[in-house]
Amino acid sequence: MTKDKKSTIITISGILLSLIIGGAAGTIVAFSLSKKGVDYSQVHVTENDQESLYEDYINNPRDPLTYKPFELANIAFYKYSLNEYTRSEVKSSAVAMGVTQTTNGQNFKNKDIYFSESVSSSTFVKVAKRFYIQDDKVDIYNGKLINNKNGLGGEYSTSEEMTVDEYKDTWGKDLNNPVIYTITSETTLDSSSISKTDDGYLISLDLDPLKSVTRYVKQMMQMSNLSDSPEFDYVHLEFSLDSELNLLEMNVKEAYYVWVVGKNYTEAKLTEKFMVMDESTPIPSVDEVVYY
Repeated sequence: MTKDKKSTIITISGILLSLIIGGAAGTIVAFSLSKKGVDYSQVHVTENDQESLYEDYINNPRDPLTYKPFELANIAFYKYSLNEYTRSEVKSSAVAMGVTQTTNGQNFKNKDIYFSESVSSSTFVKVAKRFYIQDDKVDIYNGKLINNKNGLGGEYSTSEEMTVDEYKDTWGKDLNNPVIYTITSETTLDSSSISKTDDGYLISLDLDPLKSVTRYVKQMMQMSNLSDSPEFDYVHLEFSLDSELNLLEMNVKEAYYVWVVGKNYTEAKLTEKFMVMDESTPIPSVDEVVYY
């Protein structure tokens, strides 16, 4: 992997409730013939130049409250990506048709080596995935969920391999960016804001539910093995920064429709805590179970 690959993140709320529900035969036939999903391939958004925003912040310092919300967010993302050793922990839940899907995961960056894991469970769906990334090689492991007195974990067997470029194209993941949502002037709504807190700053972002999720949808499709892309209703993000604009936490509230026999409304919440480490975090081997 090239050294300009800075950070990686797996946004675990991308694991959907892939629920199977029954219905009358006529309803199923009508549903199968109807148009479903959104064609995100026709949505084009120009990404921000995070490096230029960050360099301007360093060379021409000013009050962070004078930045636009999307600018300050991208400065914080880029600053986080410059660290050699990072770790994040993720917890999320999604509710559809009265059923809750819970997800736990973590992400490590040790210089040019990356690791991500996601374990997700509900009454109907149990998913475990791991990602090992090094030297332009991405190994994706699929496993089964285990549940015992130690908690939830994954046992892995089958795997697939791809390059970092293929990973970005297939999963929507950019290793230079800790956040998979597209946050630009085109995707940020006027209701977004920056506020001062006791410890730093809070960025509140209301995002365009179409343009902001073009990369995120790829992850959702892959993680949940969906045949039709979701349709978003709203996306709201909040980022906590310290006084030096270090990224501390992301909180997500979002809602979307997924097509499984019917059009089902899903509401999801996610919290991800970001940490800068002084040294590398031990990466578990494929046969090592991590419990959450």
